[in-house]
Amino acid sequence: MRDERDEKLDTLFALSRQESPDTSALEAHFETRLMARLAERSAQALPWHRMVWRMLPAFAVIAAIMLGLSISVNPAQSSDLFAAITNGHEEQMSRNYLLGE
Repeated sequence: MRDERDEKLDTLFALSRQESPDTSALEAHFETRLMARLAERSAQALPWHRMVWRMLPAFAVIAAIMLGLSISVNPAQSSDLFAAITNGHEEQMSRNYLLGE
């Protein structure tokens, strides 16, 4: 019984190999159609990294406005980078460091 199935399968494979469809109409301008389809797909979806680069000037303007507002609201800042340590906050800073906060 197994041999009959194998023989039928072999004959079906042989018949399918003999039957060759005409694909010349499908092959014509295949590359052009493929490139057009790829261009259509890329035009539909805007990648997130392109959107980020397009929004970068807006974020830069927002950051500049925030910087200007923070400087204008609190103009009495010391130019000393260690002012927090030297203005009597040594104990608090060392306690926070030792406690892991």
